[in-house]
This record gives sequence, structure tokens and C-alpha cells, in this order.
Amino acid sequence: MKKIIGIKDKKALLELIKTMHPYDILEAINELTEEEKEMFFLLLPEEETARIVAFMEPEEAADVMEDLDFEAQKNILELLESDDAADIIVHLENEEELLDVLDNEETISQALTYDENEVGAHMSGSFIVLNLGTDIKAATKKVIKEAGEVSVLNHIFVVDEANHFKGVVALRDLVKTKAPSYIHDITKLSPYVFDTDNIETSVHKMKDYGTHEMAVVNEKLELIGILTIDDAIEIYDAESKDDFEKLSALPDTSTKGVFKAAARRLPWLILLLFLSMPVAIATSRFEEVITSVAVLALFQPLILDAGGDVASQTLAVTLRLLTKDSKKALKNGGKEMLAGMINGIGLGIVAGIVSYVISRIIGIQQPFNVSLVVFISLAITVATGPIFGLFIPLLLHKLKVDPAVASSPFITTLIDITSVVIYFGCATLLLGVI
Repeated sequence: MKKIIGIKDKKALLELIKTMHPYDILEAINELTEEEKEMFFLLLPEEETARIVAFMEPEEAADVMEDLDFEAQKNILELLESDDAADIIVHLENEEELLDVLDNEETISQALTYDENEVGAHMSGSFIVLNLGTDIKAATKKVIKEAGEVSVLNHIFVVDEANHFKGVVALRDLVKTKAPSYIHDITKLSPYVFDTDNIETSVHKMKDYGTHEMAVVNEKLELIGILTIDDAIEIYDAESKDDFEKLSALPDTSTKGVFKAAARRLPWLILLLFLSMPVAIATSRFEEVITSVAVLALFQPLILDAGGDVASQTLAVTLRLLTKDSKKALKNGGKEMLAGMINGIGLGIVAGIVSYVISRIIGIQQPFNVSLVVFISLAITVATGPIFGLFIPLLLHKLKVDPAVASSPFITTLIDITSVVIYFGCATLLLGVI
């Protein structure tokens, strides 16, 4: 590709690009210099540029289009799906000028009216619609005529005269059905989502029904778009990245520049530092216990880590279930807490035996009491972990706050404070150190 770009051979470049998938093209582009990238897109026809930028992140696609002239930008946006065009145009400096001249301005503007977490911001208009009263012969002709203009052909969406969604017709059923028959004879009911529904919930609904495309309707049940499997995959990917960042207390991993990235993360790290101080304060209250029975310090990291690990596992499960149904999350919480109790007892027994053996070897007085402290503390801490991992995100969900902000570091800090108090509190009671 570098050689073709170097000699500016438009014909050879087009022949090469047409044989490649957009993903492979993007991988090859990453090997080019900035000058070669700019020349690459200048040599390409607008149809191929549109095919490639549709696979890019919106910000990257906008960077590419900023180097093109106004007419080229307009033509490329008109070739894109309305949701893809809407995602890209908001990152262009001449957004308003472009919207004024686009032929598909109405559909793009409609997509821009929705919040990012609503289905309407992600729906596609690239599908075929048939009316209930259409006969099979006329319907087949329409599908053949429009097939090259749409991206979804597995199912054809059916509406009545008032554009109310009535179901879908599978392409194979349409092909197999012979005249005289009508579309309503082979129409099947199909699930749908509203344009204002939460996008993550709707994607999970697609998964539950096992469908590759789902109708999007407005409050009047009029068909206004569809949600496709491509959209679902992108949203799943974005959701997993977003949840990972929040669970790690990262405000934004997309920030460009080392200093900007550091500046955005520093407040969170400072907050976590202050949240860790109660652990140090709680530990300092039991200095005499630690000094008197040094073996307790050996097991302190184990007690703290075990509770945090269990809480993080419960948090991950709870966040996943909350995207579907809060009742399911609460019901599953009972299982998580029971599992925590069982695991706590199991771990406590093992750690208690190990601490007893170590205490005997190094000559610690009251080895049985030391092992009992370790057993009780580990069992209670591990059993407590799922409670934090369950009820903190549920509480935030009730307060209409994104439960993913109940990130692992925050819950772990609460577990650490609880663990220290339980561990050294038990030691004070059972070992008789005051």
C-alpha cells in the first residue's frame, strides 16, 4: 500500500481496497505516516472513504474528514448510516454548516436529539419496510429493488397504513411463498423497543430474544428505525470498557496527553488516599495487640484481601444483573451472601489451622486462641464482603446514580476498615490484651 500511495496511483489503490475488509484497511493505515494517511484518503473515492470511516471511532473519523473539503465531507456523511453520521458530525467544527446542506439532515438531526444512553441515538434507518396489504409478488419486487440500498436483509419489517409496527417477515419465507398470497399471511410478531428506552437494557433484550435486528418505535408505536447486531456489539464493547474504568475509579481513559490524563486521575487517587486513612487510624488503635502477638501481623494482609476479593466478585455480578432487572440482582444477592458464608468458614478453618501450626513453631503463647482469632475474623470478613458488594450498588441504583461508580477501590476500602476492626477486636477479646 505504501508503494501505491507513494506513486499516487488511484486506480491501483482502489483495486486493492475493494478486496479488503474495512478492519484490515484500518490495520494497514496504522502502519502509514501522517502524510501517507492524508494522501491515502485524498486518493480514495468518497464511497470507499465512507465505508472505512464507518468502522472508525467517531473522533478518529472526524480527524480524517477535517482534512477533506466541504463537498467531500457532505457526500461522505450522506453515504453513512444516520447514527454513524450523527456520531461523527458532532466532532466536526463545521457541524451546523453541514447540517444545513445534507440531504439526510432530518434523520441525522433526529438522532442528535436523543441522549447517548437512549436507543434513538443508535438506531439505523437502513432497512426495508412492507405494508400488511401488499401481495407477495409486489413485495418481492420491492425487496429486490431496495436490497442494494440497505444493510439489513434477513428480516423485512412490516407496518400497517398508519406506519404502526406489526411484525417481521423473514427473507426466506418471502422467497418460499408463492402467489396469490399477502404479506400479512407470513408476518410474524417480533419484539420491539422504544426510542427512549435505555440502550444497554435494549441490547440485553436483543440477546435474550436471540435476534440480530430489532424494531425501534416511538410512543405511538410507529416504526422509526431498527437496532442492529453491529450496534449491539459496539455498545457491549463500550459498556464493558466504561464499567471497567468506573470499577477502577478511572474518570476517562480516552484523554490524550500524559499530563491531561494524570490531571484527570489525580483527584480520584487523592480521594482514595483519604479513604484509606481510616484503615491506618483503625490499625493504630490496636498497636498493643500487634506488638504483643506479632503473628497477627502475618495474617493481616490475608484478612483484608480476602474480604475485598469477595466483595469485588459480588459487585461485578450485581452490576451485570442491574442492567437487566434490579429484582434479579437482589434475589441473586441471597445466593452471594450464602456463598460468602460457606467460603468464609472454609477459608477460616484452613487459615486457623495454618496459624495454629505457625504459632506453635515460633513459640507463641495461646496458639489455639490465635488460630481462633484468625478463623473468626476471616469467616466474618469474607461473609461481610458480599453484603457490601450487593447493597452499595443497589442503594446507588435506587438513588438514580450509576451503580458502576461504586467502584472496587471504594468497596475495598470499606472492607479494609471493617476487617481491621473485626480482626484486632477479636484479638483484644480472645487474647486478653488491653
